[in-house]
Amino acid sequence: MVQQDTDGTYKWAPPSNSYMAKYKRAAITSDHGICSDFGRGILLKGGNAIDATLASLFCLGATNPQSSGLGGGFIMTIYNSTTKRCNIIDARETAPKNSHQNMFTNNPNASKYGFLAIATPGELYGYWLAYTKYGSGNVTWSEIIQPTIDLCKNGVPVSEFLANVLKVKEKQFKTLPYMRNWINNATDRVYIAGDLIKRTKLARTLERISRSSDPVELFYRGDMANTIIKEIQANGGILNKEDLMNFKPVEHDEALINDHFSGSLVMCGPPPPSSFAVSQLIVSIMAKFYSPESNKDLLYKSPEFYHRLIEAEKFSYAKRTLLGDELFVKEASALAKNMTTKLYTDWIYALISDKAHPSDYYGAMHQAQKEDHGTSHVSTLDAQDNAVSATSTVNRWFGSSTESEELGIIWNDEMDDFSTPGMINGFGFAPSKTNFIKPGKKPMSSMSPMVIYDSITGKVKMVIGASGGSKIISAIAKPVIRTLFFNETIKEAIDAPLLHNQFTPDFTQYENHVPQELMKILVSKYNQKFRLTSGFEGIVQAIYVDSNDDIYVNGDFRRKTDMHPGGY
Repeated sequence: MVQQDTDGTYKWAPPSNSYMAKYKRAAITSDHGICSDFGRGILLKGGNAIDATLASLFCLGATNPQSSGLGGGFIMTIYNSTTKRCNIIDARETAPKNSHQNMFTNNPNASKYGFLAIATPGELYGYWLAYTKYGSGNVTWSEIIQPTIDLCKNGVPVSEFLANVLKVKEKQFKTLPYMRNWINNATDRVYIAGDLIKRTKLARTLERISRSSDPVELFYRGDMANTIIKEIQANGGILNKEDLMNFKPVEHDEALINDHFSGSLVMCGPPPPSSFAVSQLIVSIMAKFYSPESNKDLLYKSPEFYHRLIEAEKFSYAKRTLLGDELFVKEASALAKNMTTKLYTDWIYALISDKAHPSDYYGAMHQAQKEDHGTSHVSTLDAQDNAVSATSTVNRWFGSSTESEELGIIWNDEMDDFSTPGMINGFGFAPSKTNFIKPGKKPMSSMSPMVIYDSITGKVKMVIGASGGSKIISAIAKPVIRTLFFNETIKEAIDAPLLHNQFTPDFTQYENHVPQELMKILVSKYNQKFRLTSGFEGIVQAIYVDSNDDIYVNGDFRRKTDMHPGGY
């Protein structure tokens, strides 16, 4: 069926029903509308972007337990408009002391399910660091957490997305005594959309944390730490008290920056194990082809635009196979910095031709890239023009499919984000050597929290991030390109269907509302290859500030969690 109008414009899908809000002073958007509301409440109390983001993140641990929470970790980009600088907090989970690179060789499922899959959680330590070092001082720690405590006590509404995940996990959860809380006793089935789940145990845990003068001492060294280790080790896990006591988030006073891609605008974000270096490179390459004066019609009429985008993705993702935790993979730091330079962008730009090429052309080792699925994101801009972009994860849906009996915390399965020697993936590629397990190491992540600001005025232009595994990277690049270079609204740019190519496998995944006739031309004229997306779409949360200082905010319609932004 030909999907092309007589004027040469392909038939694209109509706009989604997502809400694009407009604000004047401050804004926040997250993976659940309730959590955006909690963040807005903190902003109205005089809290800054950090305070509001933390309120939303605590909330997401309750509303989106399949994706994030105290049992996981996060990476956060913080922009200070006064100093015109970005700082990074990396509270991603670390491999336990007793872990080793071959521990899952004969039992690959153990890295996904069960207590052996749990890495040292960094979430709470990172929250406390962010609050004490970067918080406004205008709101208390307990004020940030209390809305989520009340929500857990009164009942968390089950979103359509959570219900869908629970349906997938139902058979497994019925066999796991520590996951029975997700089975509705009245129906002997998992909870469905619209149900209320009272998370009483998590509420008690959050109350203790909110009252503590030193929650890090409580969770990582004190009574709560003892409970955590006792439960995990009783069920075959290797996490020990020393792992908790030795954990500390990594701070970066020097973020990665790209200050050459478009006038005085700067993209800033975290170094590896984040994939920000990959996301910004896609944008930077496309900026060589297009500028803020580019014709918007190209987005709807030009197969060449999509060919160039796919090629930019291939080259950028190919470099991701060489990245890893920079504390363990020394060359990763230099490569990531190199990827942000004009020289590197120019080099890749010169290699892009009018045809797709065999995989070897894109300059990477044929190594598998691990998929990370369960993530949540918050983007915040406060009235002082400070910004926070934060992505949190427990890795796969419901992490390791384990929940603390006493604390009500869902534990991560971050050990599955590492690669294992000898384990070839479904496409025949070897595991990435830079991502093998080592004690204390952080696995590579797709998380790419980004802030874009004007280096002259100091004003924020965009705050953006995404959830959804490896598609996070391409999903972030898409709206940045479409808003900055083609003047689409942030909603139009997020609504637009995703064409995603992560180098391995060597085809482009597409969403089902991409015009078929467009892809036919990309195949016949440009030698591209396509396959319908396997799901886990990149879910974007973005804030865009226009030339009149009006703030536009949109949350991705693909995340079915009763989403809406907040602001004033």
